[in-house]
Amino acid sequence: MDWIDFVCQCRDGGNEYQKFDVIIGKVANDKVYRVVDMYHTGIWDKARALQEIKVYPTYDQIAFVSQEAIDRLLIFDSSMEV
Repeated sequence: MDWIDFVCQCRDGGNEYQKFDVIIGKVANDKVYRVVDMYHTGIWDKARALQEIKVYPTYDQIAFVSQEAIDRLLIFDSSMEV
């Protein structure tokens, strides 16, 4: 329920995300963005938008917001030239 409001707040230029070190959630790809936009503009209410989103396949994303999270959680393992 909070996810769609968080996405809308971020798309409005809000900085609420900055209070987190790491954010894990669903990717708002093109299909999902259309649903979020319908909610954000007031065409659909939250219940309708969330019901619509459920029919799309979802993919998770991880955003490392702070440098501290990057330094503590990401470790370079290896590389190869291709």
